[in-house]
Amino acid sequence: MHRHKAADVYLESLPIAGVDGTLRNRMKGTPAAGNVRAKTGTLRWANSLSGYVSTAAGEHLIFSIMLNRYHNAEPNRSARADVDAIAIMLAEFKGRTSE
Repeated sequence: MHRHKAADVYLESLPIAGVDGTLRNRMKGTPAAGNVRAKTGTLRWANSLSGYVSTAAGEHLIFSIMLNRYHNAEPNRSARADVDAIAIMLAEFKGRTSE
């Protein structure tokens, strides 16, 4: 979709972390807030987040995180919290993915 003629319209349609849609209450106060644009997906045993993020180094990444039958070692921590933590790590990344 990144190269499609409607790419800008598509990107603008995705919820923004900490701002609106299904992400309005997620990743607030982190480098992902106002930065991650993504589609969520949740079923009883599955949780996903797929979209776009700009890293701290200025790279634009496309990502997809999918968990199925995920059991966290911390009983009071949700799969959604771990999905968000990965998106936040991507936003915080200061290195380069390639030379």
